[in-house]
Amino acid sequence: MIATEDLIRNLSADLKPSRPGMASLRLLSCVVGGAVVALAGITLVLGSPLGAVGYTGIPAFTMKLAFAAAMTAASGILLLAAGRPGQQIGFHLTWLLLPLFVVAAAAVMELAITAPQLREQAWLGTTWLTCILAIVGFSLPVLGGVVWAFRRLAPTRLRLTGFLAGITSGSAAALVYALYCPETTATFLASWYTAGIVAAGLIGLLAGPRLLRW
Repeated sequence: MIATEDLIRNLSADLKPSRPGMASLRLLSCVVGGAVVALAGITLVLGSPLGAVGYTGIPAFTMKLAFAAAMTAASGILLLAAGRPGQQIGFHLTWLLLPLFVVAAAAVMELAITAPQLREQAWLGTTWLTCILAIVGFSLPVLGGVVWAFRRLAPTRLRLTGFLAGITSGSAAALVYALYCPETTATFLASWYTAGIVAAGLIGLLAGPRLLRW
């Protein structure tokens, strides 16, 4: 019977070390590639991007874009760490809460100065369901890219990794959807963008153990 040390040596004999940063670059390229597919899909459904900016104004557009970009960056960094055995995430998960806290605080202040009869409109807008469906639906091509990227990684916490993969995918889809979104309020952003991103995260949580197994 072959010794354990010899077996490990034989299995690793032909392995070549990856260049530093290759895992990060691979994941980034797959997220971007998936986002490009999502952009093409949303364009087919909703038309040309940036058409709503003339209505929403630059500040509202920037707020939505900044929130989605911050969520994508934070979740992507955590996702990369989760894909490597031995990497501790722990307290760093709070990075995901910071963008949420900022927009939630903005929403509370906004509602405080909004007339009571207009608060429901500020919350629901006219496209809340479209927002959720677009973020969740167009997160799927990004999630597919993330799963492909993880073929070269070795995640051991599959549910956590799947959840972060879903959050990253949903955030990237939200970033793309922000190019089309006609809504202007922080309350809408805090409610329905967050709902879409969390829903995508739950899809990743449920699918992670199957899709990311190696």
